[in-house]
Order: sequence, then structure tokens, then C-alpha cells
Amino acid sequence: MSEIPKEARFMGAVTAQNMHEMQNILAIIRESAGLMGDILKVNSRVDFKHKPNMERTLENITFQVDRGKGLLDATSRLAHTPDADLLESCDLTAYSKTLAQLADRYVRLKGAALTLTAPPNALPVSMGALQVLMSGYRALQWAVGTGTKEGVLRVDLAGGTDFHVLTICPPDGVSPDPDGVTALGAMLAPGRVEWDGSRLRLFFPVQS
Repeated sequence: MSEIPKEARFMGAVTAQNMHEMQNILAIIRESAGLMGDILKVNSRVDFKHKPNMERTLENITFQVDRGKGLLDATSRLAHTPDADLLESCDLTAYSKTLAQLADRYVRLKGAALTLTAPPNALPVSMGALQVLMSGYRALQWAVGTGTKEGVLRVDLAGGTDFHVLTICPPDGVSPDPDGVTALGAMLAPGRVEWDGSRLRLFFPVQS
């Protein structure tokens, strides 16, 4: 995917700029919450009616700020995918993590939890970041099917000699439509998608 429409480049550039600004907003919220926490610590011996509620609220703010920062980082990575240095190659480890963050809400709304197991080292592939995210996201949508009451959508990334492999295991009790594998295969080169009835494997060529 070497040709990116100018409209996509525009959307990516503007989105990236606004994501950076949102990071600044979260930083201010974090600092403000930290100041309130410091005040409570300094006055730890002072008891007042709403102190427990304030402490719980600060904990919740910290948790949500961290969660928001992760989503902003992932969205920023998505926005930068039209960049010239990401058109032909990317780090599959980094973008698998980005994929998991971007797809987490969709999977949760389908009643499942998403888990990703990835190696600590970089896995360079000769495929653009946008194509990696698009094919991976569609694969996760397909794997969760019409949904489940509960379950885990497991994603595992493993390095290889010729191909790095992203393995997706649908939640127990979910039977994805086998015909959807053809559509997924069309997003990658022939032979790069395999479905054995229990796990889907996507093969990404190792960058030489």
C-alpha cells in the first residue's frame, strides 16, 4: 500500500496534531490530580466527611488518565500511518499493540476481552503500518463474530524466519463465518491467511 490518497494524509496529519494536544490536556489533568493528592497526604491526619470519596475520585482520575493516554498513543500511531517512513515497512510488535488498543472497545462491546501476547523485541516487516492495522482490525472483527456473553479473544505474535505470524483465537463458543476468510485473504497477498477452524493466522513478510 504505497499510494495514500491526499485526503487520508490530510486526515492523518490533523488527527495527529489534535492527539498531541489532547496529550497536553491529559497532562494538565494528571498534574492537577497529583496536586490534590499531595494536599491530602500533607493533611493526612485531618479527617473530614468527604475525604474517602475524594481519595477514590483521585484514584479513578489517575486510572482514566492512564487509560486515555494509551488510547491517544494508539490513535496517534494510526494517524501517522500515512507518513512516508511507514508506507512500506513497520515494526509488527509495536503495531500489534496499537491494534489491540484500537480494537479493545469493539471487542468489549461484543462481550469479550482481548488479550495480546507479544515478544519484547521489534519484528520489522515489509508491509506498511496502515495495511497491518487494517487487516488486523478486520480479522479481529471477524473473529469475535456476532458476539458472546463472555469470553476471551486471544492474540499471539511470534517471530519467524520468512514471516512473522499473528495468531488470533476466537472466544469459546464463537464460530466465525468461514466465508469471511476469503475477504480477509484479499487484504493480504495470496497464502498469507490461514484458518484451521480454531485459529486464524496472518503471515507478514520479514523485512530483509
